[in-house]
Amino acid sequence: MKALYQMNHVSKIYQNSATKLHALNDISLELKQGEIIVILGPSGSGKSTLLNLLSGIDHPTSGEILFHGTDLGKMSDKELTLYRRKELGFIFQSYNLVSNLTVLENIEMGANLSTEPLAMSEILSVVGLQKEKNKYPYQLSGGQMQRVSIARALVKNPKVLFCDEPTGALDEKTGKKVLKSLQEINQKFHTTMIIVTHNPSIALMAHTVIRMNSGHIMEITHNKNVVDALELRWA
Repeated sequence: MKALYQMNHVSKIYQNSATKLHALNDISLELKQGEIIVILGPSGSGKSTLLNLLSGIDHPTSGEILFHGTDLGKMSDKELTLYRRKELGFIFQSYNLVSNLTVLENIEMGANLSTEPLAMSEILSVVGLQKEKNKYPYQLSGGQMQRVSIARALVKNPKVLFCDEPTGALDEKTGKKVLKSLQEINQKFHTTMIIVTHNPSIALMAHTVIRMNSGHIMEITHNKNVVDALELRWA
């Protein structure tokens, strides 16, 4: 598979008048297109910082980050905005749904950001929300609301879905269903998924697992046998 991201000697330092915090230390990394990639580590390990740098939300202190060979560090603010709008989708632990809009209308918000959105009927089918399309967020379970947020991100037809603790607020049964939706999306649309989590069980459904601690990559592994999300043992 082609390289989607290439990171070369990337560091990120946050500094105030008294201290320096090395959030990332000399990271070199290649991420392949079409994979499910899990970034695993405890709080403060640097995984969210890594996500922010790859998505262009934040900038490295040193080093370069290439997306399809283009250096994100050399993009203007306008170009970075277009990069996030055209190429990326975001899923967070909080659902960020608009309470006075229906499921369909919330998803349409994502479609309106794209020049080549996916078909609404197809997206509703993939996330299993056909029967809920006219409901409002207060009428949905936590798992259903997370699937709405997934659909809103996916309908843009992004190359990459960034998922920051997407099951953090969900119980085991609901979390597995959400992860199964992500797995099916990857299989159907070949969307690259970068999932940040502290839950080691989720690593078993990934093609590539990046384990981090204290701003360093401790280990990168590639799973020969990917586990079905519904078969995961919850940590």
